[in-house]
Amino acid sequence: MSYDNNPYSNPDRRRAHPRRGDAPARGSRPADERRSGSHSGAYGQRSSAHGSSREGYRGSDAPRRRAGEPSYRSDASARRSSAGRAGASPRPHARQERAPQFRSAQDGRSRARSQAHRDASGRYATPGSRPQARPGASRQRAGRPARSQGFRLPQLMGANRVPTGYRLARAGGSSRGLNTNVVTAIVGIVVVATLVIVGILMWSNRSVEITLNGEKVSVRVGSTVEQVISEQELAPEAGNLISVAGDTLETGTGYAYLAKLGGNEMDGATTAAYRVSPGDELTIENGRDRTEDYDVQVVEEQPKLEMGGDAWGNISYISQWPSIGKKEMRTGKRSGKTAEGDTLQETKNAVVSVHQIKPDDGKKLVALTFDDGPAAKYTEAYLDILNQYGIHATFFNLGNSIQEYPDLAKKIVEQGSEVMSHTQQHQQLSLLDAPSLQKELSDTFSAIESATGTKTTSFRPPYGDFTEKAWLNSGGLASVSVLWNQDSEDWKLPGVEKLVSNSLKNVTSGSIILMHDGGGNRDQDVQALSQIIQQLQDQGYEFVTVTELMKSDSSIPAEIANGDAAMPEGCTWPTEIASSDDGAATDGGASK
Repeated sequence: MSYDNNPYSNPDRRRAHPRRGDAPARGSRPADERRSGSHSGAYGQRSSAHGSSREGYRGSDAPRRRAGEPSYRSDASARRSSAGRAGASPRPHARQERAPQFRSAQDGRSRARSQAHRDASGRYATPGSRPQARPGASRQRAGRPARSQGFRLPQLMGANRVPTGYRLARAGGSSRGLNTNVVTAIVGIVVVATLVIVGILMWSNRSVEITLNGEKVSVRVGSTVEQVISEQELAPEAGNLISVAGDTLETGTGYAYLAKLGGNEMDGATTAAYRVSPGDELTIENGRDRTEDYDVQVVEEQPKLEMGGDAWGNISYISQWPSIGKKEMRTGKRSGKTAEGDTLQETKNAVVSVHQIKPDDGKKLVALTFDDGPAAKYTEAYLDILNQYGIHATFFNLGNSIQEYPDLAKKIVEQGSEVMSHTQQHQQLSLLDAPSLQKELSDTFSAIESATGTKTTSFRPPYGDFTEKAWLNSGGLASVSVLWNQDSEDWKLPGVEKLVSNSLKNVTSGSIILMHDGGGNRDQDVQALSQIIQQLQDQGYEFVTVTELMKSDSSIPAEIANGDAAMPEGCTWPTEIASSDDGAATDGGASK
């Protein structure tokens, strides 16, 4: 705008647009009206200089301002007018600089204040009639908006919330310094973040030393096995594709390589997840063979009977009870062949162990045994001799004899000695079929329990003949077969002196001596028994029962040493021998 067009450069226009300093005091009449001297009351009608009249403060139909009538503009307009009169371009207000979108709202408020000023000039026309503020009254009056202390944004910004930049501008500050600080801070953050990222990338891609196939090499940390193979130019050979039976179907289509970490083989999942770390010991070997795809059928596997333990011993016992197993049968989809796969439930064979009793701690223990009783004439004579020396022995009774002399069997137990089975009728068990053999055992066990009240599953086979096949036919009824080390050969009636000599020959700790109290004339035995006991006691031996002798050897399972072990529930006795040889398990010589 040129100077000529400046409304404040023309005196006439300045009268039409008085300066802020020329405006009449609030509540007083304009200068024109004061000069005319025509006025009415504050609330009445008054005439203008041109003879027209309008309503006072309360009038709702006030006419537009006439030429020459002063205008009560807003403070901002007055400041701009002052700046124009000074010949300088008015400085835009902060809210005009920073928030032009809110000018319409501001202009509306300015117009409202100007209208209020004009109304007030009509109401308080009399000079000096401006009302005084009441003590304690608020500056805000009824019907008049409160004077703003700063620029307020519309309600869309929240009630009475003013952006920081506008408040600073209103207060006369500048936002340029603030923007500079923000930019500097952002640049600093970006630089630090960049350095951190670069550092992380450098650290994660550094080279480390590992041992590869026995040699020190440098590789990038975090490398996979395949990356190590590629970078180190290794060439492991792939395995082959094989059938379920182990035949080669295709060469070179098996597993590509085998990786070991610290000597331990890694499976597929572990190999895929592996990442190189400093100091690792990695081994890459040729790939393993891969088995063809196959169908699986789960089948039961029946247990078998097998012999184990020592080559010879004075007892044979079941060291493992049998149970059915389960395993996979695999049929190859490509080859069509069938083979055994994984074992799902282990098959346990019935294992019979041959063992020579060896008392712990070097104890000198020996056991006296008597077969074929009880006998009316000799059994009680033996019991009297045992009582005389304060010792006990083991009597292997026949089931028939127990049924004939149940009181004698009971007296044996009452004396402190024990009763075991010598079968029901003294048959050679290896020649019997399974049902007959099992009846020989079960009938005698029942007779012993009925007569003495004690249970036992221990027995002595007649003639010492109890083969692997006999164990198979036993059906798991017996737990221990007891033989002997010294045979008195009393059944030959060799004479007292020979009988004593035979009984003492090569006696060692754990020995079992064989004599008879039934089955014939045992007068020589009665005479020899005292001498045998006396001489062994003189050598420091202690006489015990067979059960006590087994308990002295900690290598024998406790349930077996008790002499009354039974096959556990859920076990299945085998019907097949693990080995094709059916030789005798022990050979104790001729015996009764």
